[in-house]
Amino acid sequence: MSKTSTKTKITTSPIEMTKEELDNISEFPYEPGQNVINNILNYSKALSIRKSKNLVHFEMVLN
Repeated sequence: MSKTSTKTKITTSPIEMTKEELDNISEFPYEPGQNVINNILNYSKALSIRKSKNLVHFEMVLN
């Protein structure tokens, strides 16, 4: 049984690529919006993780 490949992108090993070629690779063509970044940063500021005697860790959002 013969196999037909439809893959058109030829990939090379990262070992064979130069530093400039590796920097130009964009695996994620879309970037998150500023609103998303601000939400993540605000969540990380409000998150509190403490050690507990009864539990291993106690997580609480302080907002």
